[in-house]
Amino acid sequence: MAVVPMQKVRLLVHRNDVDAALTVIQRNGALQFTPVEKDESFTDGKVEFPQASLLPRVQHAVSFLAPYAPKVGVWKALTEGTRTELTESEVQKKNAQADIVCGIVEDLEKIQVEFADKNETVRRLEERVETLKVWKTLPVKVSHLETRLTVTKLVKRNNPRKEDVLADLLQTLFDEQELPVLVTPVSTTLVAVTLMNEKEALHTFNEVVATVGADVLPGLEGEETPEVELTKAEEQLAKAKGEIALLHDQAEHFAITHYKTLCIASEIFSWERDRYSVRNESAATKFTAVFEGWLNADRRESIEATFTEKNISAAFSEVELTEDEQPPVEIQNSPLVQPFEAVTRLYGMPGYKDLDPTVFLAGFFFLFFGLCLTDVGYGFALVIGSLFILLFAKVSDGTKLFAKLLLFIGTSTVLIGALFGGYLGVSPEALPAPLQAIQQFDPIGNPLPVFYLALSLGVFQVMVGLLLKIYSDARNGALLDGILDQGPWLLMFCIGILYVLTAVGYVDLISTDQIGNLALVGVVLIVLASGRSGEGILGKIISAFLGLYAGVGFLSDILSYSRLLALGLATSALAFAVNLIASMVIGVPYVGFLLAAIIFLIGHSFTLVINTLGAFIHSARLQFVEFFSKFIVGTGKEFTPLTRSEEYITVGDD
Repeated sequence: MAVVPMQKVRLLVHRNDVDAALTVIQRNGALQFTPVEKDESFTDGKVEFPQASLLPRVQHAVSFLAPYAPKVGVWKALTEGTRTELTESEVQKKNAQADIVCGIVEDLEKIQVEFADKNETVRRLEERVETLKVWKTLPVKVSHLETRLTVTKLVKRNNPRKEDVLADLLQTLFDEQELPVLVTPVSTTLVAVTLMNEKEALHTFNEVVATVGADVLPGLEGEETPEVELTKAEEQLAKAKGEIALLHDQAEHFAITHYKTLCIASEIFSWERDRYSVRNESAATKFTAVFEGWLNADRRESIEATFTEKNISAAFSEVELTEDEQPPVEIQNSPLVQPFEAVTRLYGMPGYKDLDPTVFLAGFFFLFFGLCLTDVGYGFALVIGSLFILLFAKVSDGTKLFAKLLLFIGTSTVLIGALFGGYLGVSPEALPAPLQAIQQFDPIGNPLPVFYLALSLGVFQVMVGLLLKIYSDARNGALLDGILDQGPWLLMFCIGILYVLTAVGYVDLISTDQIGNLALVGVVLIVLASGRSGEGILGKIISAFLGLYAGVGFLSDILSYSRLLALGLATSALAFAVNLIASMVIGVPYVGFLLAAIIFLIGHSFTLVINTLGAFIHSARLQFVEFFSKFIVGTGKEFTPLTRSEEYITVGDD
């Protein structure tokens, strides 16, 4: 329920036990390594990663085979999982099979080379076919297009004017230039021009073609007429595409046989690469390797016990922090609060000396999400989906944690939806009497009570934020500053609440005039408390007025909570609109009920997704902007320990 305590440590490991020690640390995910500053007593601890050249080849092989891998249905992927389960000893065996993996990769690379060659062949043949299609109607053998004395060029004009005939136009221009040519029409936009195969004639030809805005098409290779050459090229293209199809079959068979092996090798080699990266930031003596970093203090005993159990010669020693040095930040909470860490992590980690806000935001986020969604049906949909993931699906721990969050906020939506009478857009008057009795709010018919509730919750959360700031300052030895900075504003909030309760007749302790006098006292306290931080008389006056101006910010923050009403209204309105559209088509003969059912299912599914996303975003925004800003000074650097990714495999005990 707090920021995890961190220790800056130095780790000494016997040279023979380095990889074993790093493997233990990596599995625990409890130590973030930092480069060791070396002096005369240390040597460089760099060691070459043995699979440095193989790993990228394996990763490339995995990405190449991914489209050919056996497809796993969504249901099977959820219920059986997509990761391979291995024990620690099996991981070590797989890591020792680098030669086998290298052989598999080499075989696959041969297929990839063939793919590249065949694809290039197909590309060239496709270009040749397209060119030959243009020349197809020319009744001249390709070998005769260029001789020692003459050359035939194909000219194309993309945007000819209707009054122009390209062949006649070119013939006229060539005659003007006294260039002996033979112009043969091929189509309305194409002509073949035969001219002398000499430099000056070709230069004049290019100038004339350019003046009419035409293009000279590429020449051809071959012996027969373009039509015959086209037939041959199309046959070659079909053959090349057939060979590529066979290569696709080989790749698919290869994926069935080796894809999983390569995925496992890729992940295990990645773990090893990360360990070697850490070793390259270390220092060394004759018999030991020296590492430094930030250790999760709560896991130190467990790691040291594992060292002892496995006879690993390694020991931790604490290192003093330098001035203003801040440890990285990790948070840890109870199982009930832990799912709400997802919201905190979206914002960023609190400072190391700040409070972990997760436990404080959990209740507010639970309540605010329900107020934004306010529909029992949508809440049950979230609950059922999350329970399926938690009870039947084999997914990662992160996904399960998010499913728990969905379970909590779905439950909130069910409870608050019952109070608001939200049942998939059904009119409150059409509900059974027991459900009508539960309903306490009508956001469509009478939104003001909901508006007042939203503002009241805003006032309460802002006040909690101010109290947490006082508590945070007290933990850091600045209790007096906390009281002077936040205390006057807390008093003003209490005076404001008292005024509202008195004005509406709920409280009759003192008159509203007397409450006004108390407010003046609060203003004076704010001015005095804020002015103390200024330098000189002018600085104190400016600080005092800036302190008063903070009231505008508080008012803006509280008004932001009106979004709770707006989101709740949007959910009810969209659900009602879906039902209305479905009711309009239900009278269509024969297919009315089917159309209505389709509209109902698709419409409410869309509304559920859109409003759930909106409820999450806006509930989180109220925490980030209106709540966290009251007591979190800044964000800390997130703790990034040496750990194992588990994209393809999960590792259990032997």
